[in-house]
Amino acid sequence: MIALAGRPVRWRRVGLWLLGWAGLGVAALAWQLAASLSHSALVPTFASAAAYAWHLLTGPVLSADLLPSVARVLVGFGISAAIGITVGLLVGYYRSPREWTAAVFDFFRSLPTPLLIPVALVLFGLGGTMVVAVIVSAAVWPVLINTANATAGLEPIVVDTARSLGLRGPRLLARVILPAVSPQIFAGLRVAISVSLAVLVVAEILGGGSGIGYYIENAQQSFQITGSYAGVLVLCLLGWMADSLFLLAERRLLAWQRGVVGGGDA
Repeated sequence: MIALAGRPVRWRRVGLWLLGWAGLGVAALAWQLAASLSHSALVPTFASAAAYAWHLLTGPVLSADLLPSVARVLVGFGISAAIGITVGLLVGYYRSPREWTAAVFDFFRSLPTPLLIPVALVLFGLGGTMVVAVIVSAAVWPVLINTANATAGLEPIVVDTARSLGLRGPRLLARVILPAVSPQIFAGLRVAISVSLAVLVVAEILGGGSGIGYYIENAQQSFQITGSYAGVLVLCLLGWMADSLFLLAERRLLAWQRGVVGGGDA
């Protein structure tokens, strides 16, 4: 019975997956037709942009620009996750630090990230370190705010029960609070991935010295229109891969929660 009940769910997932790819196919076809009919030198066809994107993925641009961008995103996202989760747990759990830092956090997370790039250029100079610093300055806030709000809003009975069992301090945070707020943390982490990629491009354009954003900017200034569109396609592919891998990891790591809340796969 369980196996039979699982089949419709599996087929539903396959259908949704195929529907999503069909939507991408329609968008690609619309792009191809619009570019072919317009005969504009500023809008290449999808086929030519996709072919150029494949050239970027298999040529020297891969090691010169694409891999440095991936490394910067991974490092910036990792630092943002570590800082955001740690500080968010502490600020959310302890009331005094939360009250002291609320206005400071609201001020800094409201600053537009592009305004911080000149400051990062002065502090770190041109290159990858500056890009990573800018990524952290933007991506840390979704993780920190989600973690702090979830921790502060945790049911008091959960904490009281853990304390009655002898859990205190770091053990309480690691064994009880962190698992309880992990869904909200993962929601913030997913937003942080998108923010990291968006900020990456801006930082690389303004002072990265290399990277996919740097490549797109150079292609535009050199009037390599197809190359710039291909760079955007590669960036979209990076974002899709990062989000897909993150969702896969989230399903695996939070599989226990579906049974707890009774959501299941239905």
